[in-house]
Amino acid sequence: MLSPIQKTLSARRSSRLSPLAQGFTLIELLVVIAIIAILAGMLLPALSKAKEKAKGVQSMNNLKQIGVSFTLYAEDHNDVFFNINGSIPNHGMWTSSPRSNIRLSADHPNAYWGIGYMDYVQNRDVFRCPSARHVDEWRETGLRYDAEFWLWSSYGINDYVVRPPNPRDPRSKLDEVRRVPGGFESPATTIFAQDAAESKMEGSSDTLGVWPGDSENLTQWKYSLAGLYPEQPMENEWFRHGGICNTVWLDGRVTGIKRTPGVDYRWYTGQYPNETP
Repeated sequence: MLSPIQKTLSARRSSRLSPLAQGFTLIELLVVIAIIAILAGMLLPALSKAKEKAKGVQSMNNLKQIGVSFTLYAEDHNDVFFNINGSIPNHGMWTSSPRSNIRLSADHPNAYWGIGYMDYVQNRDVFRCPSARHVDEWRETGLRYDAEFWLWSSYGINDYVVRPPNPRDPRSKLDEVRRVPGGFESPATTIFAQDAAESKMEGSSDTLGVWPGDSENLTQWKYSLAGLYPEQPMENEWFRHGGICNTVWLDGRVTGIKRTPGVDYRWYTGQYPNETP
């Protein structure tokens, strides 16, 4: 038989162990799950914002490297940016198809303009914006390559960095490309490249600029080509980072342009603008 002291110790031991032996009640489990769900709901938006901010920083770093590459290229090529007989390649391909691993030559008609700067960049990842979803996939030609094939071409170049904005200007010749810095009135307010769906931005319908006679920008992507890309409004590709378009200017600066109805078209032509970016 147990002594009175042993009975007391046994009772205390049973009293301490009984809650663990019983486990959590259903109500207690539901309360714990609810608390975890609330905490997760508070944390996920913050994590999502942090992730998007990191993508924006990576995009700006990419454009800084592109800025270094075009500066070095011009220094080595008589103050002229990469061009083929006064034109920039426009088709946006690195290889002839997704099945090929052979990079196209810089002067190939289907090449992405970034290939012309690869001797100075040496990593095509620099030309892929981490926030890009769809860029120009040339669907109007019948191509149906997966979006991934095109995403290494997610920065658009300003076509006016090699061609004069007004061929009738006596200071310009149709058969002559622009030279740096003499070919631009305002290099500090001239866009070189930026977030874009277009590989090569050529004027009123595919730039952020509102040009004389026009009332809005990006009309090619808002209207004529919109039906080919039901996945998303393609004009959003210019504003991938929370309504910001990351841009590298001719002086090498990288900044963001806030989403607006349109900017001064002279940010593309290289003339003195009416507005300061």
